[in-house]
Amino acid sequence: MTCKVYLETTGLQRDLEPVNDLRDSGTPFFDLNYSMRKAALERAHEIRKFEIQLYWKRANYFWLLQAAVFAAIGLIWKGGADGVPVAVPVALAALGTVTAAAGWFSAQGSKFWQENWEHHIDMLEDDFEGRLHKTAYVGKYGLRWSVSGVNDRLSICFFVFWLFLLAAASHVANPNWTLQPSDVQASISLTEIVSIACWIGAALGIWAIYWRPTELKGKKVEFEVQEERQPVQTFRPRLTKDKTARPYLVDREPKI
Repeated sequence: MTCKVYLETTGLQRDLEPVNDLRDSGTPFFDLNYSMRKAALERAHEIRKFEIQLYWKRANYFWLLQAAVFAAIGLIWKGGADGVPVAVPVALAALGTVTAAAGWFSAQGSKFWQENWEHHIDMLEDDFEGRLHKTAYVGKYGLRWSVSGVNDRLSICFFVFWLFLLAAASHVANPNWTLQPSDVQASISLTEIVSIACWIGAALGIWAIYWRPTELKGKKVEFEVQEERQPVQTFRPRLTKDKTARPYLVDREPKI
């Protein structure tokens, strides 16, 4: 079973010894690793809570960075920063694009570690809390939206927004740019060079972040394939209350 493999891998398997030297069938046993598993469960709860807090702190950090960059671009375009080169908004938009991508990648990393500790809770809770973490109460409105999932999709929307803003800033800085090959000029200005460099820099920045996943070294442990459960029906009324719907519990399978 999955739980057995997990306990063996973490070294938290049940280590039973008899209370006394009598080894007949009626002798009670002590689990020497009971306190270790309980401490591990409490630790998993604490770190999961900590990871959730870090998730939103990191998200706020990247949102604030994007807001600051956007405000700077707006100030320049409004005319509040006279004498600023026209290529500066292009550079700022490129920075905003990289920041939006970094925010999305960071959110994925935070979610990875949060779910890691949820896996540990799933495997450890049965002896101490029953199936509390693996049981979900679903009311009349059905399954609701994922909070982190909404933030995740919003990050993607802002990344697309920054791409459009980068294109708009490039057009403002280089009004003579055209898609017609016959209209392309042989000479190239400094502003055009900077604009092209900003696009290349943004692409390289996103590429560098993408190829920096979490590094884990160790022995890979395979789990047995369990019988696949059917997904919980999610198509229940969300915005209007369905008087015929009834609350129900979901016996959620462990994340591992």
